[in-house]
Amino acid sequence: MAKSASQALMTPDEMAERVTPAELETACRQYQQQLITQPIEVMKDNTLKFITLVPGVRNQLTWGELHGDAQLSPWSKKSGQSADYKIEGRTLQVWPGNCSYDFDPMEVFQSIYGHSILLGEQLTTSQIAVRVAAYFAAKVGMHLNNAVWKAKRNVAGNKTEDLFDGFDTIIEKEATEEKLSVAKGNLFQFDAAINNTTATEQLKEFYRKANDMLRGRECNLYIPQSVYDAYVDDYQVRHGALPYNTEFDKLTLEGSAGKCKLVVLSNMADSKYLKITTKQNLLFGTDINAQENKANIAKYSSWVLTFEMAGVYGTQIRSISPEELFVGKLHVE
Repeated sequence: MAKSASQALMTPDEMAERVTPAELETACRQYQQQLITQPIEVMKDNTLKFITLVPGVRNQLTWGELHGDAQLSPWSKKSGQSADYKIEGRTLQVWPGNCSYDFDPMEVFQSIYGHSILLGEQLTTSQIAVRVAAYFAAKVGMHLNNAVWKAKRNVAGNKTEDLFDGFDTIIEKEATEEKLSVAKGNLFQFDAAINNTTATEQLKEFYRKANDMLRGRECNLYIPQSVYDAYVDDYQVRHGALPYNTEFDKLTLEGSAGKCKLVVLSNMADSKYLKITTKQNLLFGTDINAQENKANIAKYSSWVLTFEMAGVYGTQIRSISPEELFVGKLHVE
């Protein structure tokens, strides 16, 4: 649609005055589905590249994890044995959360419209309305991404990290209940802090302690930036002269035959655990069709507008068996 000359020449102040609360509400209704999924789209550029999105989770999803054994032996008429197995239920629970934030429309509109002028864009009032709502929805996604590991369910809380139990919280609970342990083969204890003189040997030892079935297929080693930095620095000092060492950055763990990919995540900065597992084993649940979902901008009082959003989210580890997960607890000095 062509833009009028008067619109193209409007100042940010003039444009801000034209973006009415009614137009904002209309834009939110028109683009409701896109706004509801905006947090997920933000996460797809971050942690969701390396974990599995489970859409359509209505309240919770439960499955059984089978533990047991069966094997062939030489032929015998008396080969019948009682199977030694048990089934433990695991549940992916999604929790409803919401937020509402007041903001000064003049400041926000001026910022977005002014930035568009710098980029040579000519935005209509409805396009600005959509960008305002999308901006706040993207912030929701950023906080969800940051909470994936460290979140701890707290019904009295007021932050995203209070909404559900993140992966590290789940790991901590499983370790407390001794479902994760050195004896079970799904937990490793680092006996010293990882630094740029020891990281190569420490990560190699960690990987080699993992179950052979886990090591025998493609998997990920989830680590914070600090551990990765220590690893590449140490590796370069130790092996910088090797003919095949042509790049400083490392994509896979040395000694894994290229099977163990290094996944470096900024939201693991405070994590106490390294994890060797697959993308399919780390689940992030939501339900974009839930009745609780909402994205809106409304005017409830003078001079300010209110951004409102609601959605349902949660995480779970599909299996904690040694064949699927190996956790390394970092040493804290």
